[in-house]
Amino acid sequence: MSFTPYVATSKRAIAGMAFQSKVFQKLQNSYPGIEFEMVWDFFKEKDPTLSNKELAIIEKKEGDITYIYNEQRYYIECCFAMGTKISRLCEMKRKNFIGKNKWYCYGFAGNDNMIFIHSFVWNEYTSKIDQDDKSCRIVPLKYIFGLRNKITGIQDYMEKLHPDLAEGD
Repeated sequence: MSFTPYVATSKRAIAGMAFQSKVFQKLQNSYPGIEFEMVWDFFKEKDPTLSNKELAIIEKKEGDITYIYNEQRYYIECCFAMGTKISRLCEMKRKNFIGKNKWYCYGFAGNDNMIFIHSFVWNEYTSKIDQDDKSCRIVPLKYIFGLRNKITGIQDYMEKLHPDLAEGD
């Protein structure tokens, strides 16, 4: 599978944006006391002079969704697997989206599963997968589903990262 540039009107881009929006809405609806923001909006508000290109570069490092909980900022990178067997992982994103407070959230065509994987775990794990080309790695979905260090679902993600949220139940 060779390099394909980002095209906002492609099926993959549209499905990815829809998944990102779904994650964002579910977070907002499930945890109304926490302010979730799209990364583009967050950085654009901080610096209105940022161009779309600059925001795209920031997004490669900071992900799609951000929020603060207990004075700590968290970042979520939404990845949507279009196929039933593989997913593409952008190499620039893989190298830049890493930190103790950064998590990947995978979604899958044909079901509502959401799997969260810490960036340190995922970047180390995927470093062992050969690059398809300079732009991406092809990740078999069985690797995502079979990963021991994953969190399934938004509620489990939020309660494992922020145990005091579960205490209110």
